[in-house]
Amino acid sequence: MSLSIPSRRLIGAVPVLTATPTTIATTTITSPTALLPALQSLTLTGTPSYFSSPSSQHRSLHTTPPNHWFWNRKKKTTSPGSLEDQLSGTKQTRQALIEQMNNKVEGPAIFDDEVQKPSAQQADGKGAGKGGIKKTKSGASLAHEHLARAIDPDPRSRARWERKMIIQKIRNGTNPYSHEPRTALIKRTERENLTQSTFLPTSTKKLVHLARQIQGKTLDEALAQMRFSKKKMAAEVAFQLELARDRAIATRGMGLGLDAHGNKMDNPIRTVAEAYGLQTIRDVDGKEIVHIQTKDGRWIKIDDPTRLYVAEAWVTRGPWRDKVPEYRARGRLNVIHRPSAGIAIRLKEEKTRIREAAECEAKRLRQDPWVHLPDRPINGQQQWYSW
Repeated sequence: MSLSIPSRRLIGAVPVLTATPTTIATTTITSPTALLPALQSLTLTGTPSYFSSPSSQHRSLHTTPPNHWFWNRKKKTTSPGSLEDQLSGTKQTRQALIEQMNNKVEGPAIFDDEVQKPSAQQADGKGAGKGGIKKTKSGASLAHEHLARAIDPDPRSRARWERKMIIQKIRNGTNPYSHEPRTALIKRTERENLTQSTFLPTSTKKLVHLARQIQGKTLDEALAQMRFSKKKMAAEVAFQLELARDRAIATRGMGLGLDAHGNKMDNPIRTVAEAYGLQTIRDVDGKEIVHIQTKDGRWIKIDDPTRLYVAEAWVTRGPWRDKVPEYRARGRLNVIHRPSAGIAIRLKEEKTRIREAAECEAKRLRQDPWVHLPDRPINGQQQWYSW
């Protein structure tokens, strides 16, 4: 049995004691002088002790069990050959594990009959060269046959599409009444690249002026215009122009002096001009150029048919960036929406402008001569006035 006595009673009984709550195991206190020894040797009877021997049945006051419920959990034991032991082992063990993980796991594959296995000399790396197989640092093969599944996820659909295109081409080639559509011919012989920017922190009314400023200009002229412009978004437009140029060169092969098939041309400007029925002239510097008129009526000189120019540039409206309060008189409040806009740039080669100029000239020659009063019937004549 235990008895809780407040601190004020202990202080009142024995002035020398400190004012701390104490739990004692006696039911009565005979005198104040006997309280201090009783508190010093305070024990509980009938309770097993955690610190003494099992035969002892006494426990001192203010003690806690040495192990809580969560201390009794046993630590996970790893097997002798587990991954943790190999990683925490010696340097030789870790090196052996790395070599084991880098080695290619050989096993039966469902495409063994389609993939051509390398020879022993190529597998060892001795034939790495013209007929060898390139490998990564981890030992993976970079051969086309080995990467076929990664670069061609649906080979059956691709084979069906190729068969369909070959049949269509043969049918059109053998049919005397069939011809290649104009759009297909342009896509096959000319190149273009479209780049769309992210939404910029500006409005369409401000960005559209920069888009109109670079339309129809060559890439170098457009970059020069944006470099010396005082507009804040001119730097962003210049960055988009450079990005479009890099993508056009890397992905389409534009601006490199090559034809549509990637072959080097001896005299590109004369080859393209003769293909469209135009004549080349000599410039002041002695260069062979083509003098054409664009759609907007400007006359330009072209000495390289693969030179890049901005064929189109337009602006798209984006979402509202933010809402800003505007405090007005009489406690009123307006909400200002901050807009965003993006710009799209389509780059083409000068070969396209040469073709367009040749088509405009051919259309002009096909037209009849213009007369002031053409000879045509007059309709809607009556013998009375219409009002």
